[in-house]
Amino acid sequence: MRGFEGEVAVVTGGGSGIGRAIAAELVRAGARVAVADIDADAAERAARELGVEAFQVDVSSTSSVQALAAGVRDRLGPAAVLVNNAGVASAAPLERMTDADWDWLLGVNLSGTIHGVTAFLPQLRQTRGRILNTGSMAGLSPDAGMGGYGTTKFAVTAYTEVLAEELAADGIAVTLLAPGPVRTALGSSSRNRPGSAGAGGAVDAGAGGLDGAADRGLVDVDLAAGDGAGLRWITAEEVAAVALDALRDGRRYAITHPDWAHVVHARHCAIEKAFADALAHEQESRSTERETGASVGSDADTDQDQGTTR
Repeated sequence: MRGFEGEVAVVTGGGSGIGRAIAAELVRAGARVAVADIDADAAERAARELGVEAFQVDVSSTSSVQALAAGVRDRLGPAAVLVNNAGVASAAPLERMTDADWDWLLGVNLSGTIHGVTAFLPQLRQTRGRILNTGSMAGLSPDAGMGGYGTTKFAVTAYTEVLAEELAADGIAVTLLAPGPVRTALGSSSRNRPGSAGAGGAVDAGAGGLDGAADRGLVDVDLAAGDGAGLRWITAEEVAAVALDALRDGRRYAITHPDWAHVVHARHCAIEKAFADALAHEQESRSTERETGASVGSDADTDQDQGTTR
């Protein structure tokens, strides 16, 4: 188990929600925290409240994340903890999604994670640091209507798992945080989408895709509302506690909803059944080939015997 006392920790998407809660937990654990967010006001507000450093960053931009890495090193020193938490989500059927929709979701959720690792890895090698990438339960089991989001989070899962294998020899632990339903503002993340009113531009109200109504079917939840529709909502603070426990222990996965194990299990069972079916089909085909071969051989022997008799 390894603590965080005196370590430099960077949290993207740290201005609100899960990111801010993780930043607060890191501060309580003695870390020196850099809160980074595309929303400069949110980052500054969180920094004032937590007594940490604030940075503005667009994780979908390589140059912006590289500038963040340089700024953190200059102001705080080399990072020992990287939390790639910035993410966006919107709901729409896959057939309605436009190229711009995919570019936005992939740019933030997947490329943002990759950019963070690429920019900070030299510092993390120096400190034998730790990485936490925020994925989702949607990256372990997909949901209809959230296909775009799920696609990006499945990619984050794969990226994190491979990264953990590749960096193990360097002593860098990599953790995948897979939250279930959490009471945050993720549902209105289009406010920071390029061209949105929240990003300082006009909203494109064109038909189709997510443009102009990026939050169709996904809205901020009422923090005072109870659970419903089979969902158990938790707070960002609960997620942060799970995340830091996993980071301390160097665990590969940080799961916030253990009661959802059956959902992932059902998906894996379906995949395993496909393997079993393929094996059975292969064995049946081989058996048929052997029987056919034996039959052909038997017919040939019979013909030869009959010829000898004549």
